[in-house]
Amino acid sequence: MDGDLQLVEMELREIQMKDDTLTYQIIVLGEKDGSREFPILIGYAEAIALDLTLHGKEAPRPMTHDLVLNVIKGLGGELRRVVVDNLKDNIFFGKLVVRTAQGGETWIDTRPSDAIVIATKRRVPIFVAEQVLQDVLSESEGGEEGEGGEGGEESEGGETGE
Repeated sequence: MDGDLQLVEMELREIQMKDDTLTYQIIVLGEKDGSREFPILIGYAEAIALDLTLHGKEAPRPMTHDLVLNVIKGLGGELRRVVVDNLKDNIFFGKLVVRTAQGGETWIDTRPSDAIVIATKRRVPIFVAEQVLQDVLSESEGGEEGEGGEGGEESEGGETGE
């Protein structure tokens, strides 16, 4: 499915956490072999999951992100990468790219914040479509800010739909 998308490999560069659980937390994705980067505001639960993962800690029982990974593994699949593949009406869209037990590849719709947590847990690459990267950077340079909606995660160029 990514044959028609030009993908740019990204890395998680930063997590900014606030004590207020009702406000958004900030992550910064940066181009792995470049200088482009942009922030995404994510929910508190996703920020905590990322922070635990980055510090090598695990919850005593599987969390939702662990459940997703357990289901993929239990069905004989393997997470290959995650992709932020679209930005529409200031909402990011993401996909988990999974190799199936039959050897094929399937793209599963997800919120980019969840995809980034899952990718970090499995240490698989994070990609952003070049067009999405261009769009979010041009919007942030223009001074526009995406507005957070209920359940959305905003960035300077858009929000991630939930």
